[in-house]
Amino acid sequence: MARVSIIIPIYNAEEHLAKCVDSVLGQTEKDIEIILVDDGSKDNSLEICNDYAKQDKRIRVIHQENAGVSAARNKGILLARGEYIGFVDSDDWIDFEMYKSMLNEAHKTDADVVMCDARTVYDDGKTQVDTITQLPGNRILKKSDFTPSLLLEMAGSACRCIYKNNRYNDKRQKHNALLFPLGVKFSEDRIFNLYAFGQANVVSYVKEAYYNRYMNKKSAVHRFHKDYFEACKKAAIGIELAIQCAWNNNEELKKAYLGQFIGGAIGAVCNYYYKTSPLTAVEKKYMVKRVCEDEKLRTAIANYGADRRSRWILDKKYNLLIAYARLANWKHGR
Repeated sequence: MARVSIIIPIYNAEEHLAKCVDSVLGQTEKDIEIILVDDGSKDNSLEICNDYAKQDKRIRVIHQENAGVSAARNKGILLARGEYIGFVDSDDWIDFEMYKSMLNEAHKTDADVVMCDARTVYDDGKTQVDTITQLPGNRILKKSDFTPSLLLEMAGSACRCIYKNNRYNDKRQKHNALLFPLGVKFSEDRIFNLYAFGQANVVSYVKEAYYNRYMNKKSAVHRFHKDYFEACKKAAIGIELAIQCAWNNNEELKKAYLGQFIGGAIGAVCNYYYKTSPLTAVEKKYMVKRVCEDEKLRTAIANYGADRRSRWILDKKYNLLIAYARLANWKHGR
């Protein structure tokens, strides 16, 4: 059994894949299993994976028809044989000491989950550390230590964590495995971590930025999603279920996540007015009206409390919302 299984979901990643895999192969922790899951790539990604597997016996290559990042990660989870499981996205890379340091922390604290900081790296070379602002240093957390605001801040990324494999995953019974939600476009990591943190005896946080998230020009482009609001709604339902199952239906936590859903609705309005939106003016306004009339959203605002922009939704002030979306998009160049 390896100390850690590192799962890398891959889709058309030939441009950045070598840097990603090399950073994993170069880990100071050598007792690792690397699972490359090719999710139906149409470029040379699978060939690159197979070439790496020929060079290093620690690498396993899995190929599947395109089913999305969650399905690719889940395939890796069900095959992982390591004591812990970690995830790296194929256009990112990790510091060489990441897994040794996190595994040492896991064994020292007997943690079910260990989390580190990340570093966002932009095309122009600028970097920005993504840290947990509510925690000034390393911290060992039990379930009772998680306030709603701390959980909101910590639960957003699975790639910054390692998870104790046998704590969450019974390979004999797949329904007992901790898996990523399928068919959810946004907040997959958040839903996954709500279950993981909620079921953990100990979560250990290490205030070191070991994970490098590459923000390239392609990923930085603000893409239009016609189903943006519907995707936010589906994520909200998944989050509600996770809170019900793993957090005893905590009312404060549910209310905190209503705020995220409302923010997603505002984001949907902005999305309809992106430069890349193919919608006509009439279609855009119709989509805004649909958002404002959605009963789940209106109930969320009533329960969470309305600020200025969400009050516009309740009052169906379509033109104010549209003006805000245009201004916000202009400001952010989208």
